[in-house]
Amino acid sequence: MQMKIAHGILVTAAIALAGCSSHPVVPDKEAVKVSRDDADKDCRELGPVQGSVTTTKGTVEQAIDDMKLDAARKGANYVRMQATSAMGTSVSGTAYICQ
Repeated sequence: MQMKIAHGILVTAAIALAGCSSHPVVPDKEAVKVSRDDADKDCRELGPVQGSVTTTKGTVEQAIDDMKLDAARKGANYVRMQATSAMGTSVSGTAYICQ
């Protein structure tokens, strides 16, 4: 009986804590906009981000997707892309959070 009560309390606590979470478990790279334009004045810089693909058949789009995931993990929703490798298999930029 005590085991069922303890289990019930743990389940209730886990549900309550999950409701308080402000960030999703898996970052949403689709919410990150990438541009070569400067960020708006109301944006706060979060730091550098990078993206790459490990295969020679990779595309710049795949590298950008990887960079967007890096930015999403940092809480960003905007990236100013600054460089692309000659082969297009890596990109870099600066991540921002914009209101």
